[in-house]
Amino acid sequence: MALDRLQRKYDGEAIGNAPMYFLDLISYRNVSNAIADEFGVLHQSPQILVVKDGKCIYDDSHMGIDFGMVASQVQQA
Repeated sequence: MALDRLQRKYDGEAIGNAPMYFLDLISYRNVSNAIADEFGVLHQSPQILVVKDGKCIYDDSHMGIDFGMVASQVQQA
């Protein structure tokens, strides 16, 4: 549901050249754990992270995932 909402609202111009990646971390729990450790976030699924200069500057999960908010965070970064 969260991925569908992001895809429907996606606007490439709003995020400039920021790359976006989709990771299936339920299937790869070891990768999920490494990401949580690396960025200091609690693993949730679904979840979105905005990373700048190797640091997580924003994260949200479930119904809090909103493309407008993600775009806003990317523009501020």
